[in-house]
Order: sequence, then structure tokens, then C-alpha cells
Amino acid sequence: MFKKRYIKWVLLAFILVYIGAATIPYIPHKEVNETYKTSIQQTAFYADKTGTERVDYIDDNTDALLYRLHMIEEAQNEIILSTFDFNADDAGKDMMAALLHAAQRNVKVKVIVDGISGFLDMRGNSFFKALASHENIEVKVYNSINLLTPWKLQARLHDKYVIVDDKMYVLGGRNTMNLFLGEYMEEKNIDRELFVYETQENKNASIHQLKDYFNSVWNLSDSKQYTCEKINKKIEESMHQLEERYKKLQKQYPDAYKKWNYEQKTIETDKITLLSNPIEAENKEPYMWYAITQLIKQGNDTTIVTPYIICGKEMYRDLTNLTKQKKKIDIITNDVASGANPWGCSDYLNQKKKIWNTGVQVYEYMGEHSSHTKALLIDDEMNLVGSYNMDMRSTYQDTELMLAVDSKELNKQMRQEVEENKTYSKTMGKDGEYFYGKNYVPKELGIGKKIMYSIFRIITVPIRGFL
Repeated sequence: MFKKRYIKWVLLAFILVYIGAATIPYIPHKEVNETYKTSIQQTAFYADKTGTERVDYIDDNTDALLYRLHMIEEAQNEIILSTFDFNADDAGKDMMAALLHAAQRNVKVKVIVDGISGFLDMRGNSFFKALASHENIEVKVYNSINLLTPWKLQARLHDKYVIVDDKMYVLGGRNTMNLFLGEYMEEKNIDRELFVYETQENKNASIHQLKDYFNSVWNLSDSKQYTCEKINKKIEESMHQLEERYKKLQKQYPDAYKKWNYEQKTIETDKITLLSNPIEAENKEPYMWYAITQLIKQGNDTTIVTPYIICGKEMYRDLTNLTKQKKKIDIITNDVASGANPWGCSDYLNQKKKIWNTGVQVYEYMGEHSSHTKALLIDDEMNLVGSYNMDMRSTYQDTELMLAVDSKELNKQMRQEVEENKTYSKTMGKDGEYFYGKNYVPKELGIGKKIMYSIFRIITVPIRGFL
């Protein structure tokens, strides 16, 4: 009897120590070092003449897939794909088929995927094995799930981009799966990203910043090779399916395989700057959040678009300081009735008053689909688009990328969209009463969702820094 009780206590102690090892290293929030502060303060984010890079704002899931297929088809030397989530669903197989065909015509392909997707989606999957078996394709997994190093489990690769040669890239918040690419699902997420096209060689262009960033992540000791040790019949069959799928893609998406006039599809920018978090798999200094707050300080009127809001005390402090400096800040986030992230929705219900008390104006968006967009507009010229969510995970734990684009034309296009989204939103007045946009249609929470949120509102309290 004593032995059994002793074993139970030892087991309980082990579990508590393990949970502590996975979470305690991330509880203290770091401050940004002075060297980085100086580098941001010295960075010129604006330019007074037209730059060499042009952009297109991709606001449609099918267009997002078309752009990727077209870019891969145009590649002559190298393709780089970085993604948080890579599924072997229809959209994922479309991408694999295109990448495999590029490799077969001697284009070098590099793919890096976060360790969670590496564990859940890629491990033992014959399609990913078929992809990795080709001599021109290298696949790596960032920070693979390793239960022997629990202190690394929280740090994830959240970057999403595709680069082709030194010519073009797309970067934003879309994962490589049906939910974000193509029209394979009725339920989908709204997302936004930028296609960037280099019109002439410029060593300071953002495409070179992005390639340097990729190489630094690729060469980390935490980025491990994903290999196919032996090709079996199942992998051979998957390879054949991908080859046949490529042929069908040309019929299914003929526009992707035509010649495109990039000048007509894109608009001018004055300057594009890449912003990023630290890349090591550990508790991070909040580089991205610091850079964003500094850009907000340079302007007067900011609109933030984020799927959810999960702020720590330092983020609340910074928002309060900004509004005290008379900076107008609007935040558009999902209405809890339409949000796709129940953890983020539950935390918002708990933290709503704290968020409003910072002085920001929150618009709770009720669209046809949940919004996964991460973007900022500052005055009439600066635009940020990328992968950064306004939460503690994106601030202190994950790798993140945002493009800071100086372009009045892009700003005008994005501002029209966010102003339209406000009409599909509700917002709270100073007296606590809600005001409803002309296109806002209330959606009742189902009994199941009400029960789930009630439970999650309790569960999220101690773990909100890790959501």
C-alpha cells in the first residue's frame, strides 16, 4: 500500500516538474535590448521616392493558391517555402505536386515547417516522404517535438512565405492547407498577404532581407532534416499521384500557367522593410511588438487587424502610453460568436474591460467567415502585413514576420477594406453600450459554444500566456 502511494506521489511530482520545465522559462517577459532599440530608431521606414519593389494585396484564398502555383512554375533556380502548418490535404497536395514538378526540372527546393506540423502532419506521411525523396528537394523541421527538452516546446515557427529566385515572394498569414488556399472547404478563414515583385536588382530590397532571414533559420541547430530513408510502394504511389495531380492542376487552374504582366497586377511602393522576432527556440525579446509600437508613435491614426487579442501587462502598458500620447488606435478583431479560436475568444471575454481601459477602440467583426488577418495601417502611408497576432505567444515565444510597406496606394486599398469591415462590427461606447455597424448581423451563440466558453474562461486564466 505504501509502495503504491509512494509511486503516485513520485509520478505527480514528475508531472509537476515537467509542466514547470515547459512553462516557467517563458513566464518572465523579457525587455528589448538597447542595441535592437537603437537599430529600430535608426531604421528609415519611409522613403521620398519610388522604390524597386511592387506589391499586390492578396485578399482571396483562390488567388493565394494561384499566385503560389504560378510562382513555382516560373522558378528557374530556387524555391523556398516556410510554413507553420503543412497538411497533405487538397491544397497541400497541390503545393507538393507543383514543388515536385519544379524539382524534376532541376529547380532547387527548400521547405521548412514548424515542429508541431512536422509531428502531427508529416511524420510517416507518404506524400511528404515522396517530396523529400527527390534529390533537388530538402525538407527541414524547426524545433521538432522532443519530450526530453520540454523547455523548448513553446517556441514555434510561425512564418509563412514563398520565395522564388531573387525575383518575387509572397508573405502573410496563410498556412499551407485547405483552410487558407483554394476553394476546397465551405468553412474557411479570411486572410491577407502581399505578393512582392522585384523590378530591378537592389541589394537593399526586402527580398534579400527575407532570404537572409530564411538562411539564418535554416542553419539553426534546431532546424533538423526531414528525410526519406527508403522508398517503398506506398511512397512510389504517392509520388505517382503527385505527378498526375500536377497535370490536373494545369487544367484546373489554367491562369496559373499563363504569362503574367506583373506591372499590371502590382502597385508601386516607396520602401519595404522586413520586421522579425528572434529566431532561437526560447523565450524571446519582444522585437516585433517593440518595432510596431515605435511605428505607431511615428503616426497619429492606427488601425490594427488581428484574429484575437491576448495582451500581457507590458502590452497593456504600452497601449495605454500610446493613447495617452493622443495616438488614435482602432483594433478590429473577431466577434466571439464568429471567432475560430475558442481560446482567444474566451480570453477576450475575460479581458475585455482591461483592453478597453487602455484607451483603444475595439471593433468586434462579424463577417461571413472568421478573420485570420494580421495587419496594421498607420495614417495614410504605412502598412504592415504578416504573421504576427496581437498576443503573448506571437510577442514572446514564436518566430514572426511582418512587412512594413511605405505605400499610399496600398494604404488606400487596405483602408477601404478595414472601413468596410467596421460596418460589419459592433463597438462599445464610453458608457459601456454597444453601437452596431449598418451591416452587423448578430449571431446567437449556440448552447454548446456557451458551455465551452464558460469552461474555457476558467481554464484560460492560468495559461493565457501560452495560448
